[in-house]
Amino acid sequence: MSARKIQIPSIYTRDSSFSSKRPGSSISSISTQRSVHPSVQPTRASTTATPAAPTAVPTAAPAAPPPATPATGLLVLITAGTPNASLKSYVKTALTKGSSITEVVVLGEQKHEQALKQLKVEMYGLAGAMKRELGVNVEYGQAPLSEEEIRQHLTKVLDRTGRKELHGVLIDLSEEEMQPMDVLEVEPQVLMGQWLRSVGFVHAVARCTIPLLRVAAHRASQAVPMPEKALKCPFFVTTLKSSSGTSGGMHIVALRSLLDSLSTLGNRDITFGEADVLLAPEPEPVVQERQTAIAPTNGWNDHSEDFSAGESPTKLWGMWSMQQELGDF
Repeated sequence: MSARKIQIPSIYTRDSSFSSKRPGSSISSISTQRSVHPSVQPTRASTTATPAAPTAVPTAAPAAPPPATPATGLLVLITAGTPNASLKSYVKTALTKGSSITEVVVLGEQKHEQALKQLKVEMYGLAGAMKRELGVNVEYGQAPLSEEEIRQHLTKVLDRTGRKELHGVLIDLSEEEMQPMDVLEVEPQVLMGQWLRSVGFVHAVARCTIPLLRVAAHRASQAVPMPEKALKCPFFVTTLKSSSGTSGGMHIVALRSLLDSLSTLGNRDITFGEADVLLAPEPEPVVQERQTAIAPTNGWNDHSEDFSAGESPTKLWGMWSMQQELGDF
């Protein structure tokens, strides 16, 4: 029986070409490079050195602006009748303590023209005595001065003077001669008229001038501090009526209450007060006479044991020696 040959499928036979290759050689033929997106391509470290940032040089802090100097200003003197005899003294004190005032404007009633002109002459004489340059002008209005008329005159004066500010207001209330009487005997029309000529007049002036004084107060708060004895500008000052009677006393109390009401928080940089207090003239310094020493005629003063002043040391020694010799006898 002949041997039967079994044929093995080729799939089970090992290719001779496979055996001739070393293990792992097929893997080496596979490309190991990966495709990388251009945006994530690794960059090569630059060999060029990055220039260092320039060192900041410290600069000096800007100098603070110099304090503002107080502007030149006006003193407005408003009279409600015949000018008071003490006005010249009040203005002199205001000019002495308020160095920023360079012009005085007097506003009064037309019927008192002659008295107002005389006051203008006295202001010029005062400026000459103080050796100070001062402008003086007089404005006339109809009696009684109303709030609107006062406002118009102030606007005209400030427009004429240019850059000057309102630094002071001095109100002069007319002094009326009244007979002392019981307040219940005063007629309502008389009482109301006196009220309008005093409290009402000061209130009308305040409504016209305080807004202008606030502007000057803001500038003054940024200016160089003034000496302690200087009058704090701007100021709002009024005289008080010295008329007798109960009604006159009522008006004084009402005026003081009005001044206290005006000095609120919004007006704290404005000085309010009475002319007799804020513009009172300073007392004249008392000059003490210096007593001169009387030199002795015979080298010795019989009335005092002390030697007179101004003696030379040689003469003092001689006087002491003489005293010692006389003491031995």
